[in-house]
Amino acid sequence: MLKKCIFIALFVALIASFAYAESYQPAGFSLNLTPEGRVPVGQYADLYSFGFGVGLSGEYRFKKSPLFFVSGNLGYSQPPIDADTSLRLTTFGAGGGVSYEFARRFNVRGFLHGGGYYAQIIDPLDVEGATTAFNPYVTAGAGFYYYITKGISVGTQVSYNLYYNVYDAIGIALGTAFHFGGFKKKQKAEQLRLTPLVGDHVEVIDIEFEEVFPVFFKYYDDHPIGTAELKNRENDEITDIKVNFFVKQYMDSPKECAALEMIGKAEEEKIELSALFNERVLEITEGTKVAADITVDYKLKGQQYTYTKVETLSLFDRNATRWDDDRKAAAFVTAKDPVVLRFAKSTAGIVNESGMKAINENLRMAMAMHEALSLYGMSYVIDPTTPYAEFSQSKIAVDYLQFPRQTLDYKAGDCDDLSILYCALLESVGIETAFITTPGHIHMAFSVNMSPEAAKTTFLKEEDLIFHGDKSWIPVEVTSIGAGFLKAWEDGAKLWREASSRNRAGFYPVREAWRVYNPVGLPGVGEAVTYPHEDKVAQIYREEMSRYIDREIYPQVAKLQKEIEQSGGSLRLVNRLGVLYARYGLIDKAEREFKRVLAKNSSYMPALLNMGNVYYLNGDLDNAMKYYESAVKKDPDNAKAVLCVARIHHEMENYGTVRKYYEQLQKLDPDLAVQFAYLDMRGDDAMRAAEASRIKEVMVWDD
Repeated sequence: MLKKCIFIALFVALIASFAYAESYQPAGFSLNLTPEGRVPVGQYADLYSFGFGVGLSGEYRFKKSPLFFVSGNLGYSQPPIDADTSLRLTTFGAGGGVSYEFARRFNVRGFLHGGGYYAQIIDPLDVEGATTAFNPYVTAGAGFYYYITKGISVGTQVSYNLYYNVYDAIGIALGTAFHFGGFKKKQKAEQLRLTPLVGDHVEVIDIEFEEVFPVFFKYYDDHPIGTAELKNRENDEITDIKVNFFVKQYMDSPKECAALEMIGKAEEEKIELSALFNERVLEITEGTKVAADITVDYKLKGQQYTYTKVETLSLFDRNATRWDDDRKAAAFVTAKDPVVLRFAKSTAGIVNESGMKAINENLRMAMAMHEALSLYGMSYVIDPTTPYAEFSQSKIAVDYLQFPRQTLDYKAGDCDDLSILYCALLESVGIETAFITTPGHIHMAFSVNMSPEAAKTTFLKEEDLIFHGDKSWIPVEVTSIGAGFLKAWEDGAKLWREASSRNRAGFYPVREAWRVYNPVGLPGVGEAVTYPHEDKVAQIYREEMSRYIDREIYPQVAKLQKEIEQSGGSLRLVNRLGVLYARYGLIDKAEREFKRVLAKNSSYMPALLNMGNVYYLNGDLDNAMKYYESAVKKDPDNAKAVLCVARIHHEMENYGTVRKYYEQLQKLDPDLAVQFAYLDMRGDDAMRAAEASRIKEVMVWDD
């Protein structure tokens, strides 16, 4: 007992020594959690072995005297007595202590609390246990804590725990504290002393700005708009240097451009300046000059200083650009502009309602968009002040490019404006586009979403396509806007062939260019665009599509008909003629040829499958099923026939039968099974997968 009293006396002395110390400890409420290990000591030490406990305390620190705190305490520990038995101690108490912040973020504390405890023997042979009467306890200790933030601290503490007449132990704990409340004015005063002083120990010299084009305001976030040099004018080193750039009207907050550890005495350091402009720069319709602040925060001999240099920055208008990088045109392709979206979606609706789904969807959409622009009254007009043919040859000339909304407003543009508009319209409906540059000219291309191998078998004229990487593209000369889509395609292909043969053609996919030059949204809503009458758009689109089909199909038809005549009516060639008609959406003519085959040989498997497709497209699922099952019966290992049976059962929601045929398809043709993977799904999941892959409209013909 004497040792305990000495310990408590020492603890009280510790409190007294802290009582006159200054502290910047936050006032208010804290919640402390302290799991700890406990080593038994004293007269009962032989009864117990090493155990564990946990404490939870709520502390309140007075605003006028934040050195002191009072607390309410809960505790639980369970020291083992032997292998099967332990003592359960539950404590309830109150107390107080002192807490002193002896350095920034570091805190030492002492505490004393006491109260009562309940004890219970945990013995597996005695299920009900034996609970003692309420007895007193006292705990004294000290700890060391570190503030991670103003609201959270972690640390360690050591305590002496006396449970009257039962158990004594030394506790070693790892604690976490959560603090709620303000800080003393003393701390605020200390923070005010850290406010930087205005200094001239450094100088910003040799400032050089690049030309700043508003349309690339996102680009400048991680690409420099200029450079400068920091010069240390002192005979001592400066440290902890941060450089910020700010343009009040067109930036929301300063942009940190550089962070340097040190610049030696009388030394210089070159830095790059960058800026995160806001969208207000797109309101600049005439070039302007603005004040730009270059602020340097630094330390000299431990004191914080700030230096500011004000410089003039020139900004071009929002339509300005240079042709030093042809990819820059992508920044003007604003596919999400509401005006562009309304025009494109209106056209897409006409395409979706017009049928002809056997033709490549991207081709149909691009053709309709081109014809809608023509009917809208769009025209090609060379800008006499900034002609592309002249300005594209100069890397320093500043060109004027129109945003798509502006081109729709004006109903006119030169080659770059029309190409930008057409790309934006197609990108807004999910079609990938690209810019094509040739000497003195720019036009565009769109992807048909096919591999080169598939495109070569789909389109009649391979030379009218562009094969870039693993994709196939159709080039379009948009300046031929009034001559029809087929003429624009023909002219675009010719330009590409002539320039690429001399290695003088550039090809820049828009989505790749967007990774560097993000598209921007033009402010405002623009003029109201009156879309052409939908019936007229549908009519001109169907007429152009008919011309395309005639151009593509009839040379092939004539060739096949001659071969059929020479072969004496070969069923294989007649069936192939039917497939040719079907692939261009001429289903009536295709049906006629398939029936000719089946009239001569009712069990000819390719014609059975193809007739099933005809009925499937016409919505007659019962007759389609009859022909598909006949085809599978004729050739059980034909992957196309197995696919068709699985497909129609899926349409009828016979998922058990679908599973059987789909597993067979996976064995016969794994690639085909992957292509039609939606068959392995049900309900809405299958519908979404089919729509995402656009596979539901794909028909598998057997020629």
